[in-house]
Amino acid sequence: MNKNPFVGFKATPILATLTLIFAMCLFLDHTVDDDRNTSLHCVANAYQVGSGFGDSQQLRIENNGRGVNVSMSYYQGDKLTNKISAVGTVEKIKAPILTYSIDLSAGQYAKGLLQPEPNESLQEAIQLAQYMVADNDSEPFLVKVLEMNKAAGMVTIQIDPGNSLWACKIK
Repeated sequence: MNKNPFVGFKATPILATLTLIFAMCLFLDHTVDDDRNTSLHCVANAYQVGSGFGDSQQLRIENNGRGVNVSMSYYQGDKLTNKISAVGTVEKIKAPILTYSIDLSAGQYAKGLLQPEPNESLQEAIQLAQYMVADNDSEPFLVKVLEMNKAAGMVTIQIDPGNSLWACKIK
């Protein structure tokens, strides 16, 4: 009956190490930003033969943790002519292509005063954006992440409906 009373303490360094690693994992999980406050800023310029770059569009998608803000701005030269914005929530995330299904609501459309009519391609883009933020349950607003390079701060996305491709900066 002369057992060593310290036999159980041989595993103590291993248990202490595992406990420390577990605590560090929990700490990092709660302190590292997990893309709750991510913004995508995308710009597209329209080039017309003979006149060069004229019209442009800007797409901003901001995830603030409580929801998603989406805004589309249309410019003729440096003048803001139209802006469409909406607030929504992410309904589903699908794989294998990372696809966010966003339920947009509270859409707003603003047009600059005394603005001339935009060209035909810009009118089509504005009508499509208005359709996306309108209250229609038929088509979801989908953002498909086609390619992401976090080191360069760039992402290529596809927006549906409309099937438009955007190269965006991650901020």
